[in-house]
Parts: sequence; C-alpha cells; structure tokens
Amino acid sequence: MAQFTPDQVAGAILETVPPSMRAIREQMRAGRVTGMSVSQFRLLIFVRRHPGTSLTAVADHLGTTMPACSQMVDRVVRAGYVTRQQDPAERRRVELKLTDAGSTALVECDARTREWLCERLAGLTPDRLDAIATALGDVRSALSEAPAKERS
Repeated sequence: MAQFTPDQVAGAILETVPPSMRAIREQMRAGRVTGMSVSQFRLLIFVRRHPGTSLTAVADHLGTTMPACSQMVDRVVRAGYVTRQQDPAERRRVELKLTDAGSTALVECDARTREWLCERLAGLTPDRLDAIATALGDVRSALSEAPAKERS
C-alpha cells in the first residue's frame, strides 16, 4: 500500500475539492427555483446555515454592498422565502430566517443534487464507497480540529 505524505494529501485535497465543489454548486444552481437569481439562492443557503443572521453578515458573505443586499433581501422576503425581524436585543439589527417555503425550495434542490451525486457514485464498489466516506470523515475531522485562530 502506498505511503503518502501530508503534503501529497494536501495537494490531492486542493486538486479535488475545488472542482468538486464547483460541480456541486452548478448542480444546486441548476435546481434552484425558476426566477431566483444565483445571488438570491446563495443568500438562502447562507441564511439556512446561519438562522437569525444579520444583513451585514449576508452582505459580507455575498461580497456586495449593504444597499444591494438589502434590495435582494427585500425580494426574497416578498417571494416568501425569508422573514426579516428586528433583533429584540439590538434594535438596529435585523434577523433573517428561512420560511417554510424557503426551506422547501432548498430541500428540493438538495434532493436533486444528492440524486446527481448518487448517479455519479453508483458505479463504485462498496469498498470504494466505504474508503471515500472514511477519508472524507478524516478530512472533515482534521480541518475542524484546527485551532480557532487558524480558522479565522
């Protein structure tokens, strides 16, 4: 069995993860609700990951200005995908949360993306699937154990 160095594995991760994530993002974007922009879709995903998030955090994540982000939030609120409420502890802060319709739209998109991934993985043997799942778990653990100052 081959022995790999941490540097070789790091190189393999950097060569594999970005194109894999691009392909997954493309599938997710293709499955978004008709009429929803990619930026709006990214906004919904961010709000799902960070319930109660602020407008500032969303603007930072999307790399947009506060006024542009505010307009985008207005559109997804009008579409019924997100609620916007004043933070009870901080009057000037707005909290964003997914509605049931927003959650449903993302769940449907996730299901289509998972189906696409399953089609791609279906030809692998059970041993290869086990190896991939184990390796991904190891990578996730190694990266989540990084000291907080390294993750910032």
